[in-house]
Amino acid sequence: MTDLEKIKQLEKEIGTRLKQSSFRGSSPNRRGYNLNGIGSVISLSMFSLKLKSIPLIIFEFQNLFRLFFRRNLLTNIPKEIAELKKLGYLDLSSNKLTELPKEIAELRNLRNLFLNNNQLKELPKEIIELKLDIKWELIHPYKGIFLGGNPLESPPVEIVKKGVDAVRAYFESLEGEKRPLNEIKVLLVGDGGAGKTSLVKQLLGKEFDKNESQTHGINIDNWYVNDGEDKIKVNFWDFGGQEIMHATHQFFLSRRSLYILVLDGRKDEKTEYWLKHIKSFGGDSPVLVVINKIDENPGFDVNRPFLQDKYNGIKGFYRVSCAKSEGVEAFLKGLSEELLKVEMRRTPFAKSWFDVKEKLERMEDDFISCKRYEEICKKVGVDDKTAQDTLIDYLNDLGVALHFKDFALEDVHVLEPGWATGAVYKIINSVELADNNGILKLSRLKDILKQEEEDKYYYPPDKFPYIIELMKKFELCYDVNRWSVLIPDLTEVQEPPFGFDYGDALKFRIDYDFLPRSVMPRFIVNMHEDIDSNLRWRTGVVLKDKDFKSRAVIKADEADKKIFIYVNGAQKRDYFAVILSAFRKINSSFEKLEAVEKVCMPDQQNITVSYEHLIRLEKKGETEYLPDGSEEPYIVQKLLGSIDFRKGSEEEIMKILEKIYNKLGDTDILQFKPKIFGVLDVDINALYRKLKKKQE
Repeated sequence: MTDLEKIKQLEKEIGTRLKQSSFRGSSPNRRGYNLNGIGSVISLSMFSLKLKSIPLIIFEFQNLFRLFFRRNLLTNIPKEIAELKKLGYLDLSSNKLTELPKEIAELRNLRNLFLNNNQLKELPKEIIELKLDIKWELIHPYKGIFLGGNPLESPPVEIVKKGVDAVRAYFESLEGEKRPLNEIKVLLVGDGGAGKTSLVKQLLGKEFDKNESQTHGINIDNWYVNDGEDKIKVNFWDFGGQEIMHATHQFFLSRRSLYILVLDGRKDEKTEYWLKHIKSFGGDSPVLVVINKIDENPGFDVNRPFLQDKYNGIKGFYRVSCAKSEGVEAFLKGLSEELLKVEMRRTPFAKSWFDVKEKLERMEDDFISCKRYEEICKKVGVDDKTAQDTLIDYLNDLGVALHFKDFALEDVHVLEPGWATGAVYKIINSVELADNNGILKLSRLKDILKQEEEDKYYYPPDKFPYIIELMKKFELCYDVNRWSVLIPDLTEVQEPPFGFDYGDALKFRIDYDFLPRSVMPRFIVNMHEDIDSNLRWRTGVVLKDKDFKSRAVIKADEADKKIFIYVNGAQKRDYFAVILSAFRKINSSFEKLEAVEKVCMPDQQNITVSYEHLIRLEKKGETEYLPDGSEEPYIVQKLLGSIDFRKGSEEEIMKILEKIYNKLGDTDILQFKPKIFGVLDVDINALYRKLKKKQE
């Protein structure tokens, strides 16, 4: 059968739907099919055709190099896929795949495999034979296996995100004895004094204490739920409600957990603040909403249908009184039912890895050295360095040990997360810091971290540098000089007087659906080297860059959930690109945070248009834009030209990228998400890779 006959057979198998929707372009936003190189088919594209299976005739195209099946309804891939020996590019994204055939590993010429946005829970261990890196995010230039948007259990998402070496180590660990993880992290959040600790005590069968002190940092308690013959270990993480500590949540809150939001029934609660807080870290993780202290205010409630429709993660509402043990039994029943539904507990775990985990959990030390950890691993047979690194990273994700690979932090494995957050809490809440507007003299740490009778943890002086480096990792502070650091979230509330020409400034705005309090302080930490004459306050900063001969004012309006950016100077567009990259880096660290970037009209600051919309107008060839509220149109290219550094020369762009690299480190904002700068006139990624190589 010739290729032309095969094509006719293909059309016959799929039917009139294919003929009616056919097109001769490869745009992924179109529906239909595309055949390139008829006679010896090289590429076959079939988008959005509602196909539930791959027509077997396709496996007879022996010269097929690219195969696209994006946005269909495929549930499985036939093992005959292995017959396409020349296949180099396979796109199966946005289908309903629940499994992959092990034969896919026989496609040794494959360079790109898109499996993102499917329903895969397991990967065949043979997938590592493709000798391709495994990636979670869509990274440009595309090369590797992309798996984002799948509910993976084996290997777990946390391990997949670390790449092919970690996945290989995980599969190798399972060659011996294994068992399901059967462990779930439950995170309690809510305002200070809402009763989170009291609720946990009720679940653990402990007596209610009306004088219960507020949690400082994190309390962790263990509980067990029976599932037939198995016992599920539940780790309750009780977070203190102090707002300034929310910046540390990014290292503990995760999408693979169950959340309990505890509301104080005596108050007009910030219910949506906390639900958005959970969503920004935990995505669509299940949430149970507990309305506490109903004995003190029986009439308090929330609009349940409205909240449940807006936040898909909410699984139930419960009204309780810990003081009188009312409603606790119903909540306990609902919690147990939801815990049994959490699928990650079924993740297979090697016995040797379990042995390491249990040894660490039994230790009374608050922290151990890297060498001690390696000794523990070797005693139970985890000898491979990659396996040890993969395991400690996964234990970090599970909350068993706190570990970071930064040079100043890598030698310490914190076994008690409360030890770390407790130190941060003591520093941030010290009277000295409040009196000094956020300036911490390092020589004062011995007094601030001195162990009092009521203190649970001891902080040896040789670990002070680690604690400060940890705070820098949390982006809570930066060095003022060799002897002191500054915590932006504790600086003056009042905006200081300063001069700035707003009239000729580039004006930009970022609108948030939820503005985490940590965003602005983290931005100040990232850009602290550019602070102009110490002009910084709790919700704003003035920056100056001598290379770009530019000056900027950045202000946060926490009530309206907006950040305003004004930039003036000879190269204001270029300096703006650096500032915006810093915000994009911070925003991308949250799981689901809606941040709409808007261009302000040069003569009417209150009239804006989204940056993405301007890009779309430019792509469509539109030259003018008439915004709502304006009587005259604006030139699209002028609006973009004032902010978009892609219009610059290669030399100019390299200068900007170098500035971004030096300030933000090896960020993925440019490398992984090129679309954020629109339709590129130059290859930004190639320039960025060139810069990284030069820096290294």
